[in-house]
Amino acid sequence: MTELVLTVAGDHAAAAARLLTDHTPLRAVARPVPGDTAGLITAVRALDADAVFLTGADRVAARTAQLALAGALTVYTEEDTLAIALAAAVQVALFRRGRTPADARILVAAPAALPLLMPVLLAAGTADITLWHPADAAAFPLADLARDVDVVVDPIGRHEPGPGPAVVAPGDPVAPLLALPGLLLDGPRTGDPQAHPDVHAACARALAGLTPVDRLLPELADPDLAARVAGAVAAARS
Repeated sequence: MTELVLTVAGDHAAAAARLLTDHTPLRAVARPVPGDTAGLITAVRALDADAVFLTGADRVAARTAQLALAGALTVYTEEDTLAIALAAAVQVALFRRGRTPADARILVAAPAALPLLMPVLLAAGTADITLWHPADAAAFPLADLARDVDVVVDPIGRHEPGPGPAVVAPGDPVAPLLALPGLLLDGPRTGDPQAHPDVHAACARALAGLTPVDRLLPELADPDLAARVAGAVAAARS
């Protein structure tokens, strides 16, 4: 099994490494890294690692480092894995409403906060997506637009849950870790992971299929998690 070295510019790496090591087939090691883009790239390049997961780092810095190192090192970012988790939660929420991505209406609030989410939702077959930007709030209040959709995906926590659409938002610290064991089960791969949103969408479908009836996402300790996600990844790459 590939050793996963977690690197972070904040305080998330140690907790994430413990969770992955304790509950999945991965052996994870926490490493501190600088927060600035140049320092982050230099530090990650110097790591003795087969694969790196950047969690807690500035999104733009993490994405820049991922691109800079794509030809030499497997680098996943929290943007990758959070987009997968939110797309999975959308599918679960739709299923419970008797809808599918092809016939549902989805509203994504502040899409710039998680740019990869849109390509993943589209690759998952979502046909009708409305985008809401915070700058639109005065003319188009988020609550008004949300009345006519099935699910609101809210990466920045601007929509108040209520009796209307299902609301999918970050919050569970385990969510960004769920896809990692399956993504790395067959070992490291170089290249830009975000160039293949169909692989992310396949991971999301696998997570949705493992989700218990009382949750929006599966448990990290689910014994089938790594194998099911890995199988979906292999099928998407074939």
